[in-house]
Amino acid sequence: MITFVLLVLLLAAAWLWMDTTSARDLARARAGKACADLGVQLLDQTVALASTRIARNQGQNLVLDRVFRFEFSESGSERFPGEIQVVGGLAGWITLEGERVGRVHLE
Repeated sequence: MITFVLLVLLLAAAWLWMDTTSARDLARARAGKACADLGVQLLDQTVALASTRIARNQGQNLVLDRVFRFEFSESGSERFPGEIQVVGGLAGWITLEGERVGRVHLE
């Protein structure tokens, strides 16, 4: 019985890791596109997981709601914060806040 429980926990951890990796890849791609569309540079070409919670999507199904943080630059000499939400494998909102672009919130 203990072996079965450990196996289920191991499989759940593996699924969570793979799902988070997929969400991170989506967040990185969408953040890069948003930055390119606004004429700013996504720094380090990476995003970092800031929070994860359980939420309901539009179909009322339980999904993981993740927020990733990233940094971007308008001229290459400064860093500004940005965030992107990924809900159940779909990109949600993106927020960038800088001097030139101001505060941009994309749905």
